Amino acid sequence: MNNRLKGRGAALKSFLGAIQLLQAEIVFRRSALPDILPMIIRECSGAASAFFRQVQQCMLRDGESFLSAFELLVPELRHFDLKWSEIEWIASVGHIAGRYDAATQADRLSGLIAQLEQALQQAQEEYGQKGKLYRALGVTAGVMIALVAI
Repeated sequence: MNNRLKGRGAALKSFLGAIQLLQAEIVFRRSALPDILPMIIRECSGAASAFFRQVQQCMLRDGESFLSAFELLVPELRHFDLKWSEIEWIASVGHIAGRYDAATQADRLSGLIAQLEQALQQAQEEYGQKGKLYRALGVTAGVMIALVAI
């Protein structure tokens, strides 16, 4: 459980960075999505890099659009220990990116970034509160198993 809490925070941080980079590229450089994906894969680490790499591969291999590839791979987000609401927020990127003008995309991504920042803060607080408890329970369980085995 401790690792799941830690993994959730890391995944949220990773996706938050990726979406902030996506927003910056759309607003300031006005880059196209196919040009932004390699940058996200290269500059972001962890969950976001792995997920966007899969999206890019699906687009290249199967000729899917960004939205189609994103929607196909949304179920993969459950492997990153995210809550359902967080998965839905990240999934909304597929419906936002490349679909509207730059100002509308930036506005909608800003709202999404705010939600993810709040979720990251909650995940960090939860890890701080419950992480010690789960580590202590793990040690206690280990000691109990050792005692029973003897």
